[in-house]
Amino acid sequence: MIRVEEVVLCDGWDIRVNDVFSNPSMPYRLKVKKIELEDGETNLNNAWVHCIAVHLKNKNKVINTSENLCNRAWYINEFWTK
Repeated sequence: MIRVEEVVLCDGWDIRVNDVFSNPSMPYRLKVKKIELEDGETNLNNAWVHCIAVHLKNKNKVINTSENLCNRAWYINEFWTK
């Protein structure tokens, strides 16, 4: 795995470490902690984006959740907004 600080997706949308994303149907926001590309992967949409759940009004307050918060970049792009 190759660790990167930012990926720019094919539609021009970017994801950076420490970005915070919202989804109106979720009780928390996502804060990006790490972005990784699998060895040999050239499609940045397939990067793994590792996140933590944070409070809706305080991006520094971590929320415990049992959900898997590691998703492909295309999923974050599709279902979450900055």
